[in-house]
Amino acid sequence: MSVSVLIMTLNEEASLPACLASLSWCDDIVILDSFSTDQTLEIARKAGARIYQHKYETETKQRMYG
Repeated sequence: MSVSVLIMTLNEEASLPACLASLSWCDDIVILDSFSTDQTLEIARKAGARIYQHKYETETKQRMYG
């Protein structure tokens, strides 16, 4: 069995490294980013996460997209 995790982000460079480190046991990490302007995407790339971007409208819409 494999485990995938979805992380929704917007300018999370300060907290993303610890979040990703805590998920080292996961088989698949997916980042759904709302067009961050900081180093969020670079951090996610270095961790090997799959990255998608989608404009944030509401929490529900973002989760459904993810």
